[in-house]
Amino acid sequence: MASKSKKRKLRRKKKESILGSATPETAFSSDLLTPEEERELLAEFWQCKRDLVRVILREFPHLRAHRPPMEPWPMAQFIREYCTEEVLQRPAVRKLHDRYVTYKHRLASANIRLAAHVAKRFRHHALNYSDLLQEAVCGLMQAIDRFDVSHGTRLATYATWWIRQTLQIAVARQSHLVSLSPHHLQELGLLQQEVEAMAHGGKMPSAQELAKRTGSSLEHLAHLQTATRTPVSLNAVLDDDSDFKLTEAMPDVGVAQEREKHERAESLCFLLEQLRPRERKVLDLRFGLTGTGSYSLRQIGHLLRISKERVRQIQNRAIEKLRAKAEQAGLESTLLLE
Repeated sequence: MASKSKKRKLRRKKKESILGSATPETAFSSDLLTPEEERELLAEFWQCKRDLVRVILREFPHLRAHRPPMEPWPMAQFIREYCTEEVLQRPAVRKLHDRYVTYKHRLASANIRLAAHVAKRFRHHALNYSDLLQEAVCGLMQAIDRFDVSHGTRLATYATWWIRQTLQIAVARQSHLVSLSPHHLQELGLLQQEVEAMAHGGKMPSAQELAKRTGSSLEHLAHLQTATRTPVSLNAVLDDDSDFKLTEAMPDVGVAQEREKHERAESLCFLLEQLRPRERKVLDLRFGLTGTGSYSLRQIGHLLRISKERVRQIQNRAIEKLRAKAEQAGLESTLLLE
């Protein structure tokens, strides 16, 4: 009996030291908690959270319309949203809020090793370990807010899933040039495992073999591999022995288009010179070859003082001549119509 009373006194003193000297800015010890200490601390955290919500609703009646369900995550969201500087000026709210933050930080400090351990599994991605550790701690804090003490499980067991989920989302968003969902990131991991397993035989698997092993289509695999391709800077040097950059090897699209346009104009002028003056005039007015605009058959007939049907005959005969001349000269037969 004496030993049990001594243990209770030690626990009480330990709790009083935590709550009495700790502030939200305090660096808590990362010592692990025993299962009994963790359950007791979680029970206190749960009760403190309930008391804090009730005090806020009592002190500020206009917030009662936003009363959350007495469940871990809704209460945590309510506290995060409505614990403003104005609300925290009330002594009763400030005292409970400081205790709430203290409990939460102590639980996080006791499980910081778990967050670091899970973060190490994602070091093969493009994110720095410091960024991974920060995301893992965010997942741990969310798990603490969501944890329900009535489930009877360990906090570490519950937090591992949330930490891993947070890290997967962070990696999917930041490690690739194209933002990927956690589902696609998981597919990439399985794809990499299949590649490594099949490469042990000394031969890299083909795309068809990977598609058959993973049950995905070739198009889907191509999209995944394209999205995760390492980006290359346009200022990258092609050869270590020279300063020749990638931008210098890329064609100038504008210059190429201008050159093509000029070549087509020269070819068209060459073909038009093979026609009679009236045929050339009809095509010029009909298709706007000189930039004067296009006219209808009736308008051309009025200008040339011939019938509409006669204009149509001249046009068709001229186009037939152009196609024949273009074929003889090795040019495109549809040059005029384009």
